[in-house]
Amino acid sequence: MSSLADLPEVIGFFSYSREDDEAFRGTLSALRDAIQRELGAQLGRSKRSFRLWQDQEAIAPGKLWEAEIKNAVEQSAFFIPIVTPRAVNSDYCHFEFEAFLARECALGRTDLVFPILYISVPALENDAQWRNHPVLSIIGQRQYVDWRQFRHHDVHTTAVREAVEHFCQKIVAALNQPLVSPEERRRLEAEAQERLDSELRRQKAEEQQRAEAEMLLQKRQAAQLRAAEENSRQTAEAQRRSRLDASLKGAVAKALQDDDEHTSFVSTPTRLPRSAKQDKRVQETLADVFASVDRAQTSKSSGLWEAWRPAVINWGPLIVPLALLILAALLVVQRLP
Repeated sequence: MSSLADLPEVIGFFSYSREDDEAFRGTLSALRDAIQRELGAQLGRSKRSFRLWQDQEAIAPGKLWEAEIKNAVEQSAFFIPIVTPRAVNSDYCHFEFEAFLARECALGRTDLVFPILYISVPALENDAQWRNHPVLSIIGQRQYVDWRQFRHHDVHTTAVREAVEHFCQKIVAALNQPLVSPEERRRLEAEAQERLDSELRRQKAEEQQRAEAEMLLQKRQAAQLRAAEENSRQTAEAQRRSRLDASLKGAVAKALQDDDEHTSFVSTPTRLPRSAKQDKRVQETLADVFASVDRAQTSKSSGLWEAWRPAVINWGPLIVPLALLILAALLVVQRLP
């Protein structure tokens, strides 16, 4: 046996409310009969090898209906519940529905229930209500057909017969699906679980890679920011040193110019020319002054700077004037006879 359609006898279960059938003068029984004829034709079965079970016909008077229904469900290959407000509220229909769900689970299938919405059920249109209902929660999750427009039509009309034909085609397609043995089903379930675990591991690895990439990007951005800050600091330091050098050179040049014109340390107004030896001494003195300034600036990165920093801050403003004063004094001394 490769499918449910290959069973020696194919049995379906037709679940409905007897009160609905009586209220509409047997229209549901007529509908069951039309479905049975169409299914028998599509399956190529006779009445001896195919039947659609209906409790009104099958249960003899005096028999225990619960045992009979349970026995019929255990032999059924598919289940057709007629969804109406009476059926939804019927304990009998609840029992039939739950019994077949157990049968469907034992077969390892989830596609053997074919609900027909025959009369509107308000709770089925409310998502919160049908999800909390024992029967509607199953019907709402399955693909049911809406036959409310056929409720007042004769089952022999073309529209109803065409709807029955399409409905039975879905049942036949499900019955022809290959059967899976319990061992094969366990193997397939294990493979499915393994695929799920593998997918979860892959997702976890991808998340870890994304986290590592994000962390690396943050580190690179922090390094770039530090490099930009260091570059900005060095640029500012270079500009500061350049301004200081320019200030010192301007002050020395002005002192030399003033010395050429006049000196406040010599009483004679006669201008004495400087010799080449004197010019060389002036240049060497200037070089010593600039070298001292450079050493003071570059010593900031060493411990010596930290040690001399208070003294430099307190006496720093006097260094340049003092150096200029010493230089002017040297120039005057050199001019003396």
